[in-house]
Amino acid sequence: MLTEVEKGGTKVSRGSYSIPILIGLNPGITPMQLANALHLDASKVAFFLRDLDKKGLITRERSKSDGRVVELRLTQAGEDFARMAGDESEKLEAPFEGLLSPEERRTLVALLLKLRGGLS
Repeated sequence: MLTEVEKGGTKVSRGSYSIPILIGLNPGITPMQLANALHLDASKVAFFLRDLDKKGLITRERSKSDGRVVELRLTQAGEDFARMAGDESEKLEAPFEGLLSPEERRTLVALLLKLRGGLS
């Protein structure tokens, strides 16, 4: 079961922090693009999107160029939440900031990408 975080009266699953951040950085992203970026199956992304939609953090709009495509955007509340999620993420990562040299970080990222690629 997912842990819930109470923030500003809005309850959002911790696992859904990355989704509002990605939507904010990529307004108009589609659910499938989001699933691919996060390496999640579409049903898992749909679960998170329903939750974020209910909480008024995202909007779903039909593409003006292709009416079959749904584009995702953040509401003002979603932008506020994404900003808070980014700040919280930075706080969590801060203690690890100086532990690795820039070269070690590049190596770590390369190794993690290799592992992720092996799971695809």
